[in-house]
Amino acid sequence: MNTATARITKRDVAIAAVASLLGLLLMVDSVTDEAVQASTLAMPLFLLITVPLAWRRAAPIAAGAAVLVGLLVHLALFGTEVIRCGVVLPTALLLAFAAGAQLELRDARLGLAFPLALIATEGAYFLGTFALVFAVLATAFWGIGRVVRSRGRMIDELATRTDELREVRDERARLGVATERAQISGELDALLQRRLGALARLADSGARPRDPAAATAALVEIERESRRTLEQMREVVGVLRDDGTTTVTAPQPTLTHLEALLVRTKGADARLTVEGNPRVLPPAVELSAYRVVEHLLAALADAPDVDVRVRFTDDALELAVSGPARRGARAAIERARERVLLHHGTLQATTRDGRADALASLPVLATV
Repeated sequence: MNTATARITKRDVAIAAVASLLGLLLMVDSVTDEAVQASTLAMPLFLLITVPLAWRRAAPIAAGAAVLVGLLVHLALFGTEVIRCGVVLPTALLLAFAAGAQLELRDARLGLAFPLALIATEGAYFLGTFALVFAVLATAFWGIGRVVRSRGRMIDELATRTDELREVRDERARLGVATERAQISGELDALLQRRLGALARLADSGARPRDPAAATAALVEIERESRRTLEQMREVVGVLRDDGTTTVTAPQPTLTHLEALLVRTKGADARLTVEGNPRVLPPAVELSAYRVVEHLLAALADAPDVDVRVRFTDDALELAVSGPARRGARAAIERARERVLLHHGTLQATTRDGRADALASLPVLATV
């Protein structure tokens, strides 16, 4: 037997409380009769009829059965000396509506039987032929409950259908995005073919050992075009990424971004010194140099006496970072060491008396 899954709400409790209070007030005159006054249980036991109303939506059949049993017990103990119809009849109507609105058809029919039994039982003592009118009224309430349940089901079905249509719409949108990404992938492939071809031609034109100036100019042009190619690739790949990602598609940082990094992480009082002959280095070296400094700065506390020194030599790039060490500095230094080792470089770092000093060396090809 299927019952409703609704929970008891404050409204259900309030309805049961109001019915109980109304029933007790209507019984006051009857309790003054000497035949009933001898019993102190008439009024408390009347709660057996009204309290189950709190469960009329959560368990309509059980609530109807409980009210019917409570009425029979009250009749058996106190007979007709107590007036109950003023509360029993509204209770029957509420139970009939709840059974129609909360239960499947077969169970709803069983749920209607209890309100009708309540009316028939009360009618045998007080209502007479008027019980038939209340029986028809209870059936009407039950029918209204069936209509409410039908409309509720229709609303649920519409909500489900709406969710399905929304999913179909989203799927079509995803397919459209996938199609666009496939087209962009083709454009990316064509871009790479053109760019790589251009770089290959530049490399061929610069392969002149007897003309160092032309070779140097060609290498500079290759480096510039390579950076342009990488930036365009990042823009295209950024479009191909999932919309939910937050991956940055801006150009990778270089040594020219060190000053901004230093101000952003350690403040305007931190010092950056550049020595030697600054020049354009291979992109991989510049990116690693930036990351090494970034890791080493993470090992330092926020203080004005943070120093970063960048020194260009003929065959290496030296990075010196010093300042007050913070707790966990070793982990940041090890991350910097891993980055240095990728380029077969060296990193010497010490942490002593609350201060950290690090010197990293990244080998680079000598430029002409």
